[in-house]
Amino acid sequence: MFKRFLCLAMALVMVAGMAMIGVSAATEEVSEVAADTKIYFEVPSDWKNYTKIMCYIWEYGGEKFANWESKKTICTKVEEGLYSYDPYAKTKNSLEAGKNYCVIFSADTGVQTYDLFMSNACYGDTAYCDGTKLENPADSNKTAIACYWKNQDKTKYGPAMVVTSIGNVVGTCIVPGETAQSMFTSFITGDSLGSARTYSGKTDQQIIDDTAKALGLSQDSVESLIKKSGVEIAWKKAESSAPKVDTGVAAGGGSSNPSNPNATTTGQEMTIVYIAVAMMLASAAVVIFVRRKKVTE
Repeated sequence: MFKRFLCLAMALVMVAGMAMIGVSAATEEVSEVAADTKIYFEVPSDWKNYTKIMCYIWEYGGEKFANWESKKTICTKVEEGLYSYDPYAKTKNSLEAGKNYCVIFSADTGVQTYDLFMSNACYGDTAYCDGTKLENPADSNKTAIACYWKNQDKTKYGPAMVVTSIGNVVGTCIVPGETAQSMFTSFITGDSLGSARTYSGKTDQQIIDDTAKALGLSQDSVESLIKKSGVEIAWKKAESSAPKVDTGVAAGGGSSNPSNPNATTTGQEMTIVYIAVAMMLASAAVVIFVRRKKVTE
């Protein structure tokens, strides 16, 4: 009787093990099939008379996927006002895990969006415009159309944040390798401060305070950064309207997502857990039974 029970228990364990392998393989297969390697773009309603929508991608600090508005950048129409783009199918380049990329959508009429950050976490997501226009970083007389992802944090994957030539802060996503402090320092030590003094119509106090507030820098931080820069600026802490403490802006362009952000979560993962638990319980039951049998004998 004991041998029959033992054989039955072991058979159940083996069957459960086979089931777990099968379900695991099925889960992996479903995940791979469900992964969408395209990105999507909702064309703004005020883009008129275009015949082509294009997608220009480059690795931040690295190489472009294809030449600007070349044949390889042409998107595929999904439906009226919605286009898709598969980087690998078009250029043989993929959005690699752990790397940051920028994308610009444009039409053959000359309109285009502002630089938008993304990573492979944005596969399957849709970029859209809400009507916001951002000042061109190099020329305050020009603007670009802001673009966002429907399912991403704007401070991680959003319009690149920069201090413009007249001291305004535009964008939602601090680029990789930058901080609010480094952006402020670059502004006051470069040519932009001079441009801001000439064209913004603001005093030094107003320029610095407005920039500090947009970057979330406190009065103490501003004072310290100005001293370190060695630049002569007519700014006084006692008259500042900047925050009392650093409020900070979230660093962007990075991903806290796993290397496979596209894997589909289904009830199969839970099934694996249940089977594993059942296997452990069956094994434990066999061990306990054997021990009791020996004690009885």
